[in-house]
Amino acid sequence: MIKKVITLNVFILTTMGYPGYAQVKIGNRPEAVHPRAALQIEHNTKGIMLPVVENHTELPNYNAAHPDLYENNPTDNGLIFYSKEIKDVVKYDGYRWIAATERSIKNYKNLSILGSNSTDQTVANVLGITGRPTLQFNILNDFDRNNINNLGLTVNANGEITIPASGFYRINPSVKTSSAGGLSVGNAATIVSLQALYVNAVGEGWQKIHENSFLLYGLLVTGGSSNSINSFSTTKYLHAGDQIRLRAGIQADTGLNVGTGVTFKMSDKDTYLYIEKLN
Repeated sequence: MIKKVITLNVFILTTMGYPGYAQVKIGNRPEAVHPRAALQIEHNTKGIMLPVVENHTELPNYNAAHPDLYENNPTDNGLIFYSKEIKDVVKYDGYRWIAATERSIKNYKNLSILGSNSTDQTVANVLGITGRPTLQFNILNDFDRNNINNLGLTVNANGEITIPASGFYRINPSVKTSSAGGLSVGNAATIVSLQALYVNAVGEGWQKIHENSFLLYGLLVTGGSSNSINSFSTTKYLHAGDQIRLRAGIQADTGLNVGTGVTFKMSDKDTYLYIEKLN
């Protein structure tokens, strides 16, 4: 048996008035250590072999019961492995494992993703008439659901969101719905309306920024429920202090609705409000 030995050269440097500290160098030229390196590895034919896992289930903190498959453990922030599954180095950010080339969502300073822990909102269309309640989003800071508030948005009791700084914003609402049954002669559509209350407006109330309809096909006679997602993306310049809100409802697209209803699934992970400051 041939035994290979790697020589470790440890240098302890002391400076007057400061405690000593150790530097470790592995490999060639043990006498040359970078002054800021606690550990330095130097070799012209050999590299570093990281710990290897076959797939994501072998990574520390894996838990299939969690929404993002990993337990939150901030003390493990900084761990790295090589994953054969994705053929890349992966890093742990305290909440989940991501590829080394991927940024943790916590690092996106110009982004807020608001979720909701509100109860579901159900509205009905009776003879073409329906209300449009304001959908309630919350500052959850739930990393398992990718809910963050790096923009510093505030939300009041009415579900109205205040913009803290002027600039262009990309706004992407996503709302999961389920049909509640009823009678429809023709088709019905869910409506999601993004509105703004501008601080500089004189004598004006809430203004529509963008409105999106999602057609519920084949509602001649509906029963039971089916899920769908109404989402869109729009870009708007907003001033500091402007407020935005999201309202939703249902209306006849063609024909006449008699009692057709829709439920907006507020606490679902597919219901969120993505707001990104572009400048």
